[in-house]
Formats: sequence, structure tokens, C-alpha cells
Amino acid sequence: MRKLKVLLLAVGLVFSGTQSAVGHAELVKSFPVANSTLTKAPKYVQLEFGEAIITLKSKNANSIVVLDSKGKKIETSKIVIKKAIASVEFIRTLKPGKYLVKYRIASADGHILSAQYKFSIS
Repeated sequence: MRKLKVLLLAVGLVFSGTQSAVGHAELVKSFPVANSTLTKAPKYVQLEFGEAIITLKSKNANSIVVLDSKGKKIETSKIVIKKAIASVEFIRTLKPGKYLVKYRIASADGHILSAQYKFSIS
């Protein structure tokens, strides 16, 4: 009987650890779509996550940065957070070329998600 209790406890610990790791925010949708080629310049970048994004007093808690193919930062509006969606608008029209979207987001559970993706305009 003792061995059964130990086995059940071990199985419970394995599954409880797995559930907590899955709870972090993940990017579920983006515009522009990752690795896409657009025929028209987008006016904004919008990122949707699987859970709410928190806003912190730190100016660096949440950010979306767009870089051109030479690594030059593209001017955007301040980031706007609404529940699970973060977005920025471009100040000027983007020219044809390759772009990199880098983002850093604080999820509701306090974890930080940092990642990037590319898109291009033909």
C-alpha cells in the first residue's frame, strides 16, 4: 500500500509541474503574420497572446520594436495593451523590404516573454 501512495504522489507531482509550465503567455496571433510577405505596407503591428498582459510602472515591461533590414529602429506609437493584445502603430509608411518585430511582454502570471519574428513588404 505504501508503494502505491508513493507512486500516486510522484505522478501527481509530475502532472502539477507540467500544468504550471503551460500557463505562460504564448503568442497566438500576429499582424503582420510571421514570415509573411505583404503587398501593401501595414499601418500597425498587433500581437495577441493566450492570456492577459499586465502593465507595470516600468517603461521596459512591455515593448514592441520594429527594425528594418539594416537594423534601424522604425518609429512607432507607444505600445497599447488591451487584455491579451499589444499593438503599436507606424508613424510613417513602411517601404518595401524586410523587417524584424521584437517584443517583450509581461504575462498575467508575471513571466516575461521575449521573442521576435520577420515579415517583408514586396
